[in-house]
Amino acid sequence: MDILLTIAHVFAYAIIQTFGCTLFTLALQRLGRLHRLYRLKAFSFLILVNATGTMTFGEAAWGRTSTPVAAGLFLLGMVFFLAAHLYLGWKNFRR
Repeated sequence: MDILLTIAHVFAYAIIQTFGCTLFTLALQRLGRLHRLYRLKAFSFLILVNATGTMTFGEAAWGRTSTPVAAGLFLLGMVFFLAAHLYLGWKNFRR
């Protein structure tokens, strides 16, 4: 049962981190700076990073470390996404 909970935590951390990265890349795409989005590659990479961290440091220690990272990625992605939309709105309003 503990192994299933560990796997669920690894996937949850990776999903949250991927969502934050996706917001950041969508903002870059809207600004015209990024043309291809590789969400599946990013998710796969984050799954591997989280699985490796869990196997190396243990689930409790990795959870204490990766939870703030996941929250930080999510919040930075949201801030950048909002800033990009405000910039584009201001740019369109000026025209």
